[in-house]
Amino acid sequence: MNAAVRHLRHPLSAVLWVFLFVPALVQAQGYPTRPITLVLPFPPGGLADLVARRVSQKVSEDLKQAMIIESKAGGGGTIGPAYVKGAAADGYTLLMANNSTQAINVSLMPRLQYDPVRDFAPITMLVSTSHVLVVPQGSPAKSVGSLIALAKASPQGLTYASAGIGGGGHLLGEMLKTDAGIELHHVPFKGAAPAMIEVLAGRIDLYFEAVALAVPRVKEGRIRALATTARKRLPLLPEVPTMAEAGFPNVQADAWFALFAPAGTPPAIIRRLNASFGAALRDPEVARPLLENGLELIPGTPEKLGATVSADISRYGKLIRAIGATAE
Repeated sequence: MNAAVRHLRHPLSAVLWVFLFVPALVQAQGYPTRPITLVLPFPPGGLADLVARRVSQKVSEDLKQAMIIESKAGGGGTIGPAYVKGAAADGYTLLMANNSTQAINVSLMPRLQYDPVRDFAPITMLVSTSHVLVVPQGSPAKSVGSLIALAKASPQGLTYASAGIGGGGHLLGEMLKTDAGIELHHVPFKGAAPAMIEVLAGRIDLYFEAVALAVPRVKEGRIRALATTARKRLPLLPEVPTMAEAGFPNVQADAWFALFAPAGTPPAIIRRLNASFGAALRDPEVARPLLENGLELIPGTPEKLGATVSADISRYGKLIRAIGATAE
């Protein structure tokens, strides 16, 4: 008789096992029995909103429960994760977050109100995207080279927008500033939509925007694309060179979006959600519009997502320390 069996034969141990583990198993088997809230730590109208609405409809059909998308923006993307951290670990409050909230903020914000590893259970990676370096349509810059020359010729330098401190757009701007040896002034906004409004109006000189949100405006002729941070030219913008082709191979940072639950959520619920969201991303009706917007669909295991978060915390931490960036 092994030790585990001998342990369970003790009456008190058996009672404790029933009280501690059986409720979680029963809960997981009947899950879900009511609507699920998907919290986004970003304002409506951005890339996360696009992905969430496309995917959640299919997941809702599979789980036979409504998916409620709730935006909890602010605090540099920290309010949403902090809220989900404190929610019940029952699978009814989920977080759709990105590498800014789960891997970058921990190095930018020493007093962060959550631990991206300890406080969350990874469910699945969803999508990733590269960025496009864009300028207003009226900008004299027609290439990365001419943009660099323009910055060097300007006594005050140029301004660049981001969707928030610590986001991909922020770090890419700092990478370009360092690699090109130019003066760039960061202007953070509360989300991608307000940042783009200022670029369209010509009040900001440049902006690294996610492919999905930049391409439609580039195609409409409202902004000009100078380069992408992709490893090779994008089918959506075949005429636009990569930053590597433009002479800046180190200016590269993909943005990913993934799904998390509060730490302690039963493994059976994690597996159910992983399967449902993975199936949704593989559905042609869901995948097609996301692919057409330049997104890469990358569902995977909870373990792989957890490893990615840990690796990115290390990678971005080194970058943030090197450029001296801080959100406080």
